Amino acid sequence: METILLVTVLVGTLVLLGFSAVLLRRVSAAAQMDVKAEVAGQLERLSTSLGQKFSAATADMASRLEQMEARHG
Repeated sequence: METILLVTVLVGTLVLLGFSAVLLRRVSAAAQMDVKAEVAGQLERLSTSLGQKFSAATADMASRLEQMEARHG
């Protein structure tokens, strides 16, 4: 009788452990997708920002070059 109870508790514990592992994997996978989406968004915003800054810097350098050419030209 005690052996059956011990085996039943052990099997129940293993089933709960397996169920917990499956749930943990699902939650972990969903969290990874959220993190990946967030990082992708941040990279897109960084790329846009850097592109705008490079465009502004290029226009500024072109303007300065034209001014220098006008002075020395």
